[in-house]
Formats: sequence, C-alpha cells, structure tokens
Amino acid sequence: MHRKMLEEATHEQLKSFLYDQFDRLKSSMPDLYRDMECELYEHIYGNHFTPWKYDWAVSNLKNNDGTIGPHWTVEQISDYAKSLGIEFTHFNEWDFAYAANVMYSDYYNAVPNNVEVYMKMAKAFLEDKDAPEGKAFRYCKAMCD
Repeated sequence: MHRKMLEEATHEQLKSFLYDQFDRLKSSMPDLYRDMECELYEHIYGNHFTPWKYDWAVSNLKNNDGTIGPHWTVEQISDYAKSLGIEFTHFNEWDFAYAANVMYSDYYNAVPNNVEVYMKMAKAFLEDKDAPEGKAFRYCKAMCD
C-alpha cells in the first residue's frame, strides 16, 4: 500500500511531507536529525560543498587574526586560483574556497601572510594522495562533530 501512495504522490506533496517530518525530528531528536540531514546531503551531493553548505561551513571559522568567517569570497579565491594556474579537477570551487579559508584561518601568522602561500596550501591539502575524495567536506564534517 505505501509503495502505491508514494508512486502517486507529487513531488510537492513529498517535499512538504519531508519538510514537516524533518522539522518534527529536529525539535524532538536533534542528534538523529543532524545525522540524517548529513547522510541525506551526502547521498544527494557526495562529499563536496554546495554554495549553501559552504556558506554555513565558513561562517563558523574562528580565524587566528581575531575575525570570524571567511577571509576571502569564493569569487576572489577562484580568481587567485586561476591566476596561479590551479584547476578544479578533483574538487569544486566551494571545496577549494573552504580549504583556502581554512588555511588562512588556521595558519595565519604561522606562514608568510601571502595569498599565493594560502592558495598553494589549499591545493596541496585537497590533492593529498593519502586522503579520499572530498577531503575538504570530510574535514569540515569531522571538525563540526
């Protein structure tokens, strides 16, 4: 019976139902909600950032320079990467922007404060041969747990 109902339901009906159920779950079982939300995100998008997930992730960065949030915009980082010949092959622009902002956040004053240094560090971080695909997203997930 439930299979027939699901097959006949419209996308809008299903989305509305899921929104309501997730809201109920979020208020009654926040840990389970977070786990399910993360699992659903990964099922849909894989281990990569999307614009809205990136915005959420960088908004919480506590930078060593005393500021909070991203140091550079995605557009600025993409321009810097292009100027250095960095190509987004195994990662997307939001993965790279997250990694670059994390490098700035964590290593400010530990390395020369130079955009090129941070961009090269972000590239090296993402191209780590020991890490599975989606390192930036996986790193963020580990830091937020």
